[in-house]
Amino acid sequence: MKVIFLDIDGVLNSEGFLNNNPNQAIDRKGVGILKNIVDKTGAVIVMSSGWRLWFDDNMLPQDGYSQCLYEILCEFNIKLFGKTPDFSTEEIRTRKTFSHVKAKEITAWLNDHEVVEKYVVIDDLDLKNEEINAHLVKINGQVGITEEDARCVIDMIN
Repeated sequence: MKVIFLDIDGVLNSEGFLNNNPNQAIDRKGVGILKNIVDKTGAVIVMSSGWRLWFDDNMLPQDGYSQCLYEILCEFNIKLFGKTPDFSTEEIRTRKTFSHVKAKEITAWLNDHEVVEKYVVIDDLDLKNEEINAHLVKINGQVGITEEDARCVIDMIN
């Protein structure tokens, strides 16, 4: 199994997009790029974003933001395979310093799923872990995911 660990903020809703589209939470262009990656790699999507907290264990949305994301992913026929465990604390959630635990969450998910052949992490943060960062395609959070980023992900996972 090939896996893409997906962050949302800075990837599918860049600062530039949100500034120009204040009434939309997700950039459909970015979702289209993600769809191309999934189609070319056959990888499954595991959400490593804080957004995963708004999804239940069956990856069904539990609030308005997650419902919006879920509907757009469905439009593009992208399914969410799962989500990483939550190792965040109240302090991490308040300060939005998720990068301090994301690598541990990804590692824990990988340890529970031994059938993973290859994986890539798509995130706009440095995950402060050499092994995980070796699989990271770091996105410019001002711009969001680009076709160039997609080529890097496809090359890494194929």
